[in-house]
Amino acid sequence: MAQQAHGHAEHARPCGDPAVNVLRPAAADGRKAIVTMTIPNAPEALEAETKVVHGTWYAWYAVILLTGCYTLAFVDSKIPFILIEAIKADLALTDTQLGIIAGPAFSLVYAIGALPIAKLSDRISRKYVIATAVSVWSAFTAAGGATQSFLPFMLSRTGVALGESALTPAAHSIFADLFPEARRPTAIAIYSCGIAMGFFLALSLGGILSDRLGWRSTLVIVGVVGFVLSLLVLTTLREPTRDLRPTGKQISRGSIVALFADPAIRNTIIGGTALGIANGSASAWSAAYVMRTFHLSASATGATYGTLVGILTIAGTLCGGLVAARLSSRDVRYGFRLLAVAFLVATIAKLCSLATSSYVLFLLFAALSGLLQMFYPGPTYATIQSLAKPDARSFASAVTMFCINAVGLAGGAFLTGWLSDQLKDYFGPESLRYSLAILSLMSIWSAFHYWRASYHLGKRMR
Repeated sequence: MAQQAHGHAEHARPCGDPAVNVLRPAAADGRKAIVTMTIPNAPEALEAETKVVHGTWYAWYAVILLTGCYTLAFVDSKIPFILIEAIKADLALTDTQLGIIAGPAFSLVYAIGALPIAKLSDRISRKYVIATAVSVWSAFTAAGGATQSFLPFMLSRTGVALGESALTPAAHSIFADLFPEARRPTAIAIYSCGIAMGFFLALSLGGILSDRLGWRSTLVIVGVVGFVLSLLVLTTLREPTRDLRPTGKQISRGSIVALFADPAIRNTIIGGTALGIANGSASAWSAAYVMRTFHLSASATGATYGTLVGILTIAGTLCGGLVAARLSSRDVRYGFRLLAVAFLVATIAKLCSLATSSYVLFLLFAALSGLLQMFYPGPTYATIQSLAKPDARSFASAVTMFCINAVGLAGGAFLTGWLSDQLKDYFGPESLRYSLAILSLMSIWSAFHYWRASYHLGKRMR
């Protein structure tokens, strides 16, 4: 066994283990140390490859690389939203069918697939899980461009969802092993910027490519990009040794019952799910609303709405992670209370954007709403990771994703399309406006549960 001189950290392994001792950086003072990481060449490898990284530069490189993967995942998942009118006309689809494709067909498969794959990520090399996932979803994205009817296109989207479901649980688990608890919200917030960057690129570049090359060629192009990124993951991403040290009260490995028995986690997940319904509605249908209401082309919608909302959503993701982490360091309750207030203001801004007939005012209010609603990823997932055991972090993240995506995003996208069709007899072409307004009210329910979660987090510290 090897003892570290200065009491920074210690890590011991059996004599017969092919891995080596690992020096972990100190979590409290943030001083740099030499980090040794064990990387299996394959799950069944008999020997391990040892990499030595000085300081924390490689940890941040891993964040950037995985953020790139997450950005591409959101490009591939969101690009049909800017192509929606072209796809609807070409394949003769209804709003309800589009809602199925954007909702249950994608988000439900995404969330369900995350659970077993997350279990796998807790046992084998996460590097290979991620590289394989990027290749799978990219292949299905490209294949979508060759479909000729509703069912094949829907199946191509379920394939994309299945591939993308493997990424985030594995990435969050890697971050938990690369960073001390205090820095995880920042790392996850940066990673979560992939949501906004992917949304921005999907709407802006997707609109331009669609107007010039058509929606089919657009899907093929973005699919091919994924194979390049998969190769980069395979050749440069290193598998960190799992940190098996406990950090206080944590949920049991693979136990959904224990997860929801914790009131802080339960309210966090319910709040995230309610917010997911509102976000799923807005992300899936806002571009269509702009094109229908203000009569813009796909490229014009992406260049204006996509650019503005994308940039401010990135800012919201970063601000939410950084500000909530700073507030929580003073009082563990303050971070989630910030989220609750932000979601209430975001609801008001969203309703104002739908009430105006001015495109400029619509952009301003929609951007503010997007900015505030994207405060949630860093604090939400960092809280789940901190309360989960090291060998259950991927699973805990996957359960959270299941609720936010399968119930939240899937439900929001589908219900908006279905409700729009039901309201056509009453509001005609304005039905989508009222459908979006009704679903946006779910953010109020989300604010309530995040406030309750802050209360229970405070009780844990007493």
